[in-house]
Amino acid sequence: MSKSLYDLSIVIPAFSEEKRIGKTLDELSRYLKKEKLFRSMTVEVLVVSADSPDRTWEIVLAKRKKFAKLTLLKPGPKVGKGRDVQYGMLRAKGSTIMFMDADLATPLRYLPTFYKAIGEKGDIVIGTRNLLKHHPNYIRRLISNGGNILFRIAGGAWIEDSQCGFKMFTKEAAQVCFSKLTILGWGFDMEVIAIAKANRFKIKSYRINDWRSVPEGTFQEGFLENSLRSLHELSRIFIKRMSGFYRTKGN
Repeated sequence: MSKSLYDLSIVIPAFSEEKRIGKTLDELSRYLKKEKLFRSMTVEVLVVSADSPDRTWEIVLAKRKKFAKLTLLKPGPKVGKGRDVQYGMLRAKGSTIMFMDADLATPLRYLPTFYKAIGEKGDIVIGTRNLLKHHPNYIRRLISNGGNILFRIAGGAWIEDSQCGFKMFTKEAAQVCFSKLTILGWGFDMEVIAIAKANRFKIKSYRINDWRSVPEGTFQEGFLENSLRSLHELSRIFIKRMSGFYRTKGN
């Protein structure tokens, strides 16, 4: 495993995010400078942006002076959010590595809580949402909760919510989980957790009660389309988990 050059790496997938990435980076810069825990730490920020048809790259590069280390990663043509997150997580050089969405649906104030829990309480720390609260539509709530039950069976992990885009890893956990990742689209979070459980990493979850649904949020697509795709992905996760594909040597 390569040497860690930073205390914390923050990976932000940002395909076609010109409307919000500038504000997000401004807020993140202010928070890291204001929060006492992070002022004495070395932090790198990696924005991963597939070939965007807008000004995302230009805006990110214009914000470099706001950070001690801000890197724009270009993985190539659009494949999916999972590919972009994987691309950044495997190139991050922090001893602790996290990814967060560009829409700031999870407030930055959770960063210290997650960081303090890494190592002490878990190898992986994830945010979860109250799906009954955030999916008031009955049909959407039914599909979400049904999907979570199926994930618990297929993935072997009793997790309240696998899809919240705010997760933090030790370097070892990040390397194992993302090197084994095969689902490169919307459902990659489910596979990451299944890989973590297969390798006996300890997962700590925190409820994000003030998570907010952002209009036209990061990588937002049709809910029904994503749900149908997730059923197929869950079957792939179950087969790989039962075959031992996710386990690394020694686990």
